[in-house]
Amino acid sequence: MLSTIITSAPIYVCSILSILLALSLSIKWDRARFRLLMFMITATMFYIGHFAFYNRTISVVPITDTLYCFSYPAIFPLILIYIEGLVLKEPNYKRGLLYLLPAFACGISAGLIYATMSNEEYADFIGYHYYFQNYNNLTGSAWWLIAIHRAFRIIIAVEIPLVLYFGWKYINEYNRMVENYYSNTEDKVVTFIKPLMIAFLVTLSASFISNFVNRNYFAESIWLLAIPAALYSSIILLFGFVGLTQNTYTREIVEESTMTDEEEPEQEFIPLTPEKEHIMAAEIRKLMDEKRLFLQPNLKINDLAQMLNTNRSYIYNAINQGIGMSFAKYVNKKRIEYAVKLIDQNHEILLTDVAHKSGFSSPSAFYRNFKLYMDCSPSDYQKKRASITASSPLNKNL
Repeated sequence: MLSTIITSAPIYVCSILSILLALSLSIKWDRARFRLLMFMITATMFYIGHFAFYNRTISVVPITDTLYCFSYPAIFPLILIYIEGLVLKEPNYKRGLLYLLPAFACGISAGLIYATMSNEEYADFIGYHYYFQNYNNLTGSAWWLIAIHRAFRIIIAVEIPLVLYFGWKYINEYNRMVENYYSNTEDKVVTFIKPLMIAFLVTLSASFISNFVNRNYFAESIWLLAIPAALYSSIILLFGFVGLTQNTYTREIVEESTMTDEEEPEQEFIPLTPEKEHIMAAEIRKLMDEKRLFLQPNLKINDLAQMLNTNRSYIYNAINQGIGMSFAKYVNKKRIEYAVKLIDQNHEILLTDVAHKSGFSSPSAFYRNFKLYMDCSPSDYQKKRASITASSPLNKNL
């Protein structure tokens, strides 16, 4: 009874999240959320295979093991497909299908073998190989089924580092793009997927390693089985929660911030020389200081391009090469310099007012950037300045 509850928990988590994702998609379509739904459905298949194995439901093994042979090598590519749908302007759907080709090959092959097995072959396979890992004298269908199980484990061993590398790469490229387009990136950068992706890959990697040991090893102790089941359920629950609560406008952000130079107003793009980049950087500094543009919470790189009547790519290159940082970092550094002046002028000013007057969209963005550029929190800086002023000889004489 307890084994049934433990092994079914991940199935319930994945199923409920799949239903919630499907309901949200019926209200508003979102391609990244749809891809997450495909991941949840596949994860459900995977855990159904686990449930059947650990509870020895022999009668449905041909179905559940076929699902297992497909879903196990499909889970990792589906993580990457979800990330691509979240942060790429035009995900390559054909490439996504290519990612899943090994999983389809394993699943279809296993299904065909089970469908053509005789009753005697099936009984021998279950009695000697499937549960007891006895690989001596493998012949016929049993040999092919074991070969498929070994093949998808090799496939998974290749997939894990590739998914981690490319997933991390796509997220970093997206975040850099946002930093070079928006001054306030607080609600636009994708920071939540990285730790979840690592946790999920580590979790399933442990499961992958355990399969080489023997899945029956976990069945010997209900508590050994409970640990990975609870861990998998928690990670998937977090994945689903993030997918359901995330802002679904990343596609609009990508499309807006990746507008090509040909789409910008009638100006031929010719790369600037380093000298001209530095000249334009000086113009940007002058404009930023004279008009205090950094105080505008929603300042974008296109705003500077329009004011200087030039191409956005010129502004991007001038800031990155001439000033030596991204657009967001440059603007936020100017905001912190302004915030420091406000605190120096009035040691009793509310820090929330400082954040608002300095152009930050939220107190958390203000605190994070202040600590980044000043190596201390704004409250510590305020106390330090107040203490220095109070102990100055001028104040003592007064």
